Amino acid sequence: MKTTKWMSAGWAAGTVGSSTLLGAMSLLVLFYLTEYLGISPAVAGTLIFVSRLWDIGATLLIGQWSDRTQSRWGRRIPYLAVGAPVAALAYAMLFAAPESLSGVSLEFYVLVALLLYATGYTVFVVPYLTIPAEITALPNQRTTMMSYRVAFMTVAGLNIAVLGPMLINLFGGGRSGYVGMGVVQGLIILAFMWGSTAAVARAPVMPFQAQPRSSFFAPLKIAFRNKPFVIFIAVKFFQLFAGASTTTALLYLARYILDQDESFLIRFGVLQTIGTLVAIPVWAYLARRHGKRNTYMGAGFLYALIALSWLTTILGEASWITDARLFAVGFGAAGLMVVGFSILPDTMEHNTKTSGISQEGTLAALYSMVEKGTAALGPLIAGFLLEASGFISAAGGELPPEQPQSAIIAILLLVAVIPATCNVIGSLLLTQFDLKETKPSP
Repeated sequence: MKTTKWMSAGWAAGTVGSSTLLGAMSLLVLFYLTEYLGISPAVAGTLIFVSRLWDIGATLLIGQWSDRTQSRWGRRIPYLAVGAPVAALAYAMLFAAPESLSGVSLEFYVLVALLLYATGYTVFVVPYLTIPAEITALPNQRTTMMSYRVAFMTVAGLNIAVLGPMLINLFGGGRSGYVGMGVVQGLIILAFMWGSTAAVARAPVMPFQAQPRSSFFAPLKIAFRNKPFVIFIAVKFFQLFAGASTTTALLYLARYILDQDESFLIRFGVLQTIGTLVAIPVWAYLARRHGKRNTYMGAGFLYALIALSWLTTILGEASWITDARLFAVGFGAAGLMVVGFSILPDTMEHNTKTSGISQEGTLAALYSMVEKGTAALGPLIAGFLLEASGFISAAGGELPPEQPQSAIIAILLLVAVIPATCNVIGSLLLTQFDLKETKPSP
């Protein structure tokens, strides 16, 4: 079954909402909690981690429920329609913490907002990720769909990194600026998620063998017998943790090493987006020409080298060098996303062929658990590493006089060393990956 370009683009547009949610969690939330709400890094990281533990537990339930759902709108659409407004509301709520709250009451408010945030994200994203495997059986067409998705992810990146700081300034900066940003971006999240839902609601799906009623763990046993899928999610664990580590530390890098404020995100967003858009057709071509596995491995090694280059910032560097690195970050990340995303539905099809059961929701849930787990570990490890390094929080946005050298080293570990190491490990794991559908077409 073939999909049209409009259908592919309509589905991919939903990632503007989901990637804004995920990106803001990595890029903005820990920084906002420590620098504007005055919560200590360790406590802030723990709050994020606890909300993600809840999220991970809910993910498998949503995946299995969506596999078994029967409705006039299909298996997935009801979840997309409900998840969108919950996620949008939670996004606005998180950045609108009342100034009258402090201490434990403030931390409780943040935790409730984070739990709602995680729930809305999961209810939408888990069914959303199953759509490509359900509407086309052609691996190259899935690569095309994922190329559209990566393009829309750049829109989400601009929404966070460019529009975000502009909105913060427009609404007066500080905490009031974040309130305005949260409301506007919450509406953007809702619009793109519901727009995507409307687009895929009209898409015909391929025939499938419904998942039989069984114990909670039975679908998991089938999934973990799918060796290509297991290797794939192991690779994604390391790659996503690398990304979470980088984005969590990026604003700290900008403020305390590059001597920039949140406006650095505009520069980062624009240059990364340009790099990504330039790279999308390049990586898609390389995947068709050399196979998905080999291209994916190469992208991982390239990104590791780019990440390590952040170490040179401690010595001072010309602005154009930083700009070139930001472009390179987008170029390398595009390879990880275009090829990686296109392999996920391939492993879903492999699972259906080998087991005879259609359980895309369960596999999407397991993938989403890895995605959320790394998104939780990034802020948690960053928070404790910064705390252990003697990092001084800037309550209310007021900068401390100076950070200790140990805190600067911790920031560089988070933005350079850890991401490079993780990407190398991921590429080495891919040497064990073998799936017929990922080989180049004759």
